[in-house]
Amino acid sequence: MLTPWVLFAPQPPTLGRATTGDAALAARVRAAAGDLRGYRGLAVAVVNGDRIRFAGLGDSAGPEETGVDESTAFEAGSLGKPMTGMLLAELAARNEIQLDVPLRQLLPDMRFSDPALGSATLGDLASHRAGLDLMPSDLDMFMRGAGLRILGRDPYRGTDGEDVFAAARNATTSGAGSFRYSNLGMALAGQAAARVVGKPYEELLRQYVLDPLEMRDTRAMHPDTPVPSNSATGYRSTGAVMQHWLSSGYTPAGDVWSTSEDLARLLQAELRGTAPGAEAAVPRFDAGPAGQIGLGWYTTRTQGRDITWHDGETGGFTSYMGFDRAGRQGVVVLSNTNQPVDVIGRRLLGLTPEDPEPARDLPQTVITVLGSLGAVFPVVYVAWRRFPRNVHFAHLGFSVAFGIVLLALLRRVGDWHSVSPAVWASGGAILSAGSLLAVLRRPPPGRGQLSITRMILPALRYGCSLLSLLLLVILFEL
Repeated sequence: MLTPWVLFAPQPPTLGRATTGDAALAARVRAAAGDLRGYRGLAVAVVNGDRIRFAGLGDSAGPEETGVDESTAFEAGSLGKPMTGMLLAELAARNEIQLDVPLRQLLPDMRFSDPALGSATLGDLASHRAGLDLMPSDLDMFMRGAGLRILGRDPYRGTDGEDVFAAARNATTSGAGSFRYSNLGMALAGQAAARVVGKPYEELLRQYVLDPLEMRDTRAMHPDTPVPSNSATGYRSTGAVMQHWLSSGYTPAGDVWSTSEDLARLLQAELRGTAPGAEAAVPRFDAGPAGQIGLGWYTTRTQGRDITWHDGETGGFTSYMGFDRAGRQGVVVLSNTNQPVDVIGRRLLGLTPEDPEPARDLPQTVITVLGSLGAVFPVVYVAWRRFPRNVHFAHLGFSVAFGIVLLALLRRVGDWHSVSPAVWASGGAILSAGSLLAVLRRPPPGRGQLSITRMILPALRYGCSLLSLLLLVILFEL
């Protein structure tokens, strides 16, 4: 009974041995990554003055199941925020927009339920100083977030610029002037600038940032566009495949796709001071623990150096790009799992991590273990309790369904770094054994009647138990 469950057990990825590009750089990346579990493919670029070196490690898991190199397309996530900042700075330099004019003047047709947001500027939005929450706090976005965590779905799919404006109309703020990271704010900044100029955001980004830097492989993928053959497929670091994040109203906040080659060009232009909107990287405001922020770019003073950077994460990808202007160094790291890569980037910049890696979240580990083993408890209870024959089989059906659904959920979202997948397989094997035992111990034929009440009550109990577990998954973001 164990063998089938072992075959379907969670399979957390680990960085493969395949390597492309600069072998010495690839060896540095492996050393910087330390524990290779949770990574599947990494594309890395290191900029030293006029020289750029590339390395690819592992595999893309993409349509062609190829290795990784500088042309492999990854979801870059919030690396799109510095690009939006650069676009805004370039548009302001061309007098196409004004960064210090209140939104209520830039968008006279907009009516904000919170006047404080109407007083915020594009500069406030692009530096996360408008006081907006990370995302709209409504039921639709909550359900989208649940779909991301449980099913791996793109939480922004199907939204457009009008959805961003609608969210802004109803949003409340904590007041402008203090740092509060907000995807909604950055998306609003990009969409508002596009409305003022009279062109779509993606067209403006292409015209003023991507084309001048010859970033030909950087784009927002549209739902009707085939996934490129050179693209990577995203995974949770625990093994579950994730849906691609495509073009949406939140593209200015970061659902662009890019390559390590394109992003290295961007960093090299920033180091030279020739990038469009390069002044976006100039630190202007306090950003709390991150140091300071310009328009989308952080600058952190660490170990005697000023590192300008941003990182990114989508459902199945993580990213990091940073540069040391004084040292003329830059680094790009792209990954096709959601395992963070910031430490890799900082180590490649020659920084020593100041804090140890965060410990695994205990609630995730506990829920994973108890859920995997607890999936069998209802079946064992039915086998031990021995209801009247008809009721017995009804309870058995509900308990088996409960166990299978719970194990399927945990297979996608369980903490399979801290917990061995063998725990999941053991839970499945015990579920099979318990089901067989319940069948063998079935009561003899009798007069037990299968009433509607006897069907509904256990169904409600199992349903409420599963709902509670789903809420725990969302609460602890397994």
